[in-house]
Amino acid sequence: MAGAVVAILTAAMKVISTFLLAAFLFAIPVAAQDWSVGVATGPFIFGDFAERTLRVGTPEGGSTTSTDTLSAGTRAGLAVDIEHRLSERLSFRVEGTFTEAPLALGDGQFELEAGDLDVGTFTLPLVFHINPHGSFRFHVLAGPAYALYHIDARENANDQPPIFEGTRGRWGYAAGVGLAWHINERFAIEAGVTDLVTQSPIQRSDFGGSLQTIDIPQTQNVHSTIGLRVKF
Repeated sequence: MAGAVVAILTAAMKVISTFLLAAFLFAIPVAAQDWSVGVATGPFIFGDFAERTLRVGTPEGGSTTSTDTLSAGTRAGLAVDIEHRLSERLSFRVEGTFTEAPLALGDGQFELEAGDLDVGTFTLPLVFHINPHGSFRFHVLAGPAYALYHIDARENANDQPPIFEGTRGRWGYAAGVGLAWHINERFAIEAGVTDLVTQSPIQRSDFGGSLQTIDIPQTQNVHSTIGLRVKF
């Protein structure tokens, strides 16, 4: 697991480092062009990756069904971004978010540990600043997203549930709202909530057996963060 995490974070940090380096290199000559860097953390809430309905026999000779959902636990994540102001109200961002969470399959009352999930998500949203002046400034954002899901299945979960091991990339989109408290024109404390919707990293072929029905919904992950934004 450690090797996979390092590989994902290494690739992700290469992307982030490239943008950070570009921002710093151009910070002085293009100061008037409004570049800023944001770093934030907070709880990342995962949506459902798959839903399994299993048909089970009863002692009376009939059958009944039970439905289990595969998802990941809520954990703290890290968000890093670079933003460029195009006009007074419009900006674009390049953002990467990273987190690790345990996977579980359950019906809300009983859960079976399924493995560990590492996710790196990259988004390129446009940001609309509702009120670009004042101490408290609101904004909304939306844009494409790409998520790298890496799963390490637990040894006791190889057959129940049968989950793949490895990394899968999934496209989607991000939309969110935020509030920045500007201490001055260079520093601000920024909070935001972003809804990221991607294709599920799970496929129907990951589950075997004829006595079950598998539903693969789009995965809706919610990132709530608070952090610092620095303008150059």
